[in-house]
Amino acid sequence: MNKLPIPIDKIVANKAFALSDVDQVHLEWYEVHKRRLTRNTINGKAILMQLDQGAEWHHGDGLFHQEALQAILVVKPSLTIRFNPTDLVQLADFGYFIGNRHLPIFNVTDAESLRLPYDGRLYEQVLAKYGTSIQLEEALLLSEDLIRLQAKNKKNPDLKGVDGHISLGEQVRKDN
Repeated sequence: MNKLPIPIDKIVANKAFALSDVDQVHLEWYEVHKRRLTRNTINGKAILMQLDQGAEWHHGDGLFHQEALQAILVVKPSLTIRFNPTDLVQLADFGYFIGNRHLPIFNVTDAESLRLPYDGRLYEQVLAKYGTSIQLEEALLLSEDLIRLQAKNKKNPDLKGVDGHISLGEQVRKDN
């Protein structure tokens, strides 16, 4: 007999949950914009997750059903291409080279580097062009590290963010 998935009725954006004490739901980095997902937790519990139009999932979100924490959302690490530019000229050249591929570029917060999702052909090309400035590594690709969103946030300081993120559904301009 198949059980119906537990519908999530409340999402709490809180990264203070202890991952070891609570069941987890895993997502890939590119699934954070999906509005409706049915996933099994690590312990096998089926969960139905829904978002409002334009909102997104965040690493560490607490998923609740009838005020009881069911699971924590975890974005899985993935293979990435890390670019460590030697100077601004190399950084500009890399941006121009990557620009037409329409790949998301992520900022590495602890260093002056960039990350891209792994692509085999692209990796071969950038490795040949930039040599030791390129590395492969497993990393979390989080939407709050997207350069496009960070630039938009700096350009429009009036945008309201939720817990340090700007989700698409939360972009509201302040009235002057």
